[in-house]
Amino acid sequence: MNNVDGLEIVAEIAQGYEGDPKLAELLAKAAVLSGADAVKFQLVIADELAVPTYEYYDLFHSLEMPDPVWGKLVSYIKDNGAKVYFDIYGESSLELAKQLNADGVKISTTDTYNSELLAKAVELFDKLYLSIGGVPVEDIEHLLAVTKGKTSVTLMYGYQSEPTPIAENNLLKIKSLIKKFSGVSIGFMDHSEGSADEAFYLPMMALSLGVDVIEKHITLDRELEVEDFVSALTPSNFKKFVDAVKIMQPALGVESLDVSDSEKEYKDRSGKVVVLKRDIDANIKLQSDDLALKRVGTDGSPGCFRKKGAVIGCVLKSSGKENQPIMETDI
Repeated sequence: MNNVDGLEIVAEIAQGYEGDPKLAELLAKAAVLSGADAVKFQLVIADELAVPTYEYYDLFHSLEMPDPVWGKLVSYIKDNGAKVYFDIYGESSLELAKQLNADGVKISTTDTYNSELLAKAVELFDKLYLSIGGVPVEDIEHLLAVTKGKTSVTLMYGYQSEPTPIAENNLLKIKSLIKKFSGVSIGFMDHSEGSADEAFYLPMMALSLGVDVIEKHITLDRELEVEDFVSALTPSNFKKFVDAVKIMQPALGVESLDVSDSEKEYKDRSGKVVVLKRDIDANIKLQSDDLALKRVGTDGSPGCFRKKGAVIGCVLKSSGKENQPIMETDI
């Protein structure tokens, strides 16, 4: 992982609150109780996202909520130990996110080329997430050039096609992103079918590739089919997911090829050493047929031999018995 602070799990509420303060409150509580590290909403202001004739303009307008409602949500989440992030779509939502004391903001793919918004976000926030689904490498390089040295950036890979087919996730791109943009945090936005097993498996695969952030949708009840439910887990399943990730994360360990103490202990315990295949008298030159490799409890004891070639041609100082380990002091 690139992130020294470890993996971050973001509960993505997105538009699932549907502009309803009570629903937003329940979703925030569900996300906090699930053990997510952060909670994220889409902070939608219709007029900075689309023109009035756009087909989803009315939907966007219905998502708008009064500032005090947002303030109450942010306070609740922060008071319960989680961070708060917002997707922003223009300077109005960006400035509102700052007023609400959000811990960071995400700029979606829709604003990849909104250089003014990016520059303003860099000025206002120390933590910035950049959605890069469908964004060419050269454009990612430009985004990082603008933000370099000014703020902490996480590149968020993934995209939503309600749901995204498994074969379209191309998780190996994560390895390429980590290699190309070393030193930059990489995250995965999971948009698999929320009711399927892959909703658990796919993020685990991303975890094994070294991502620093996993963003996953949450919904109160999939049968209600509220906005953004397709890739969402219910609160109970989201908690199971968080618990599973926290259990499995330590398995990643370190990238070093050095042998750990526990590995060495295993090898010493299970390795074979050179023993006599039969009773052998003293002063007889040992041949390969006189020797065998067998477990005796350790292959690491001082004086043991692990290779037959090390004792072939040697003679025993005194007679030895079948299955007796040959020690340096015996020859």
